Amino acid sequence: MHEPHRLPIKGYQEYAAARTLKQEQGNAHEVHCSRERSRAAWKIIEKYLMPFVEKEKYQISISCRLHPENDLYRDQEQHKLHEDINEWRCGYCKKTFYDEKYLDKHFDNRHYHLLNVSQGRCLADVCGALHCDQVMDSATRKTKCNPAAAAKNKHLCESLAQSCFPVNEGPSAHHLNEFFLRQFCDAPLALDVRNHF
Repeated sequence: MHEPHRLPIKGYQEYAAARTLKQEQGNAHEVHCSRERSRAAWKIIEKYLMPFVEKEKYQISISCRLHPENDLYRDQEQHKLHEDINEWRCGYCKKTFYDEKYLDKHFDNRHYHLLNVSQGRCLADVCGALHCDQVMDSATRKTKCNPAAAAKNKHLCESLAQSCFPVNEGPSAHHLNEFFLRQFCDAPLALDVRNHF
């Protein structure tokens, strides 16, 4: 009777390793983090928070989820060149696109290997605390109030205030903690840059 063909043990291990590598490579660009919401979160941080952080000459810790290095897409966003109304250029390979969404797809398809997905640094995760829906398209805004979601977002917001600006780290951190609570946690309907110290 003829035995079925079997790979030798070493050959099987190499085959299994190659298959695992292929599977990992095939899934390498499956990132479960909204680029659009991360971009909205960063715009809010940049416009409504960083001017006050700079005014206080405060150094945000890397452990703070709002730190630029905790944005999965930060490097790619910095490699976007908006050269004209309908011209976007990839800063890595210089390819041009007529719309930002196509450049985003290009990053996902061609430069996904530059994302550091190991840290789970999705800035979109803090969108509830930062009111991202206000800076995104009005079509994506939720019109109904969800009390459970509002409570969860308020808790997230307060924990961000404490972890990013611990009140026991001096006057600057204390001012920024109070500012953050006022600006984001206590203002569910609108971001207000007039809330100065």
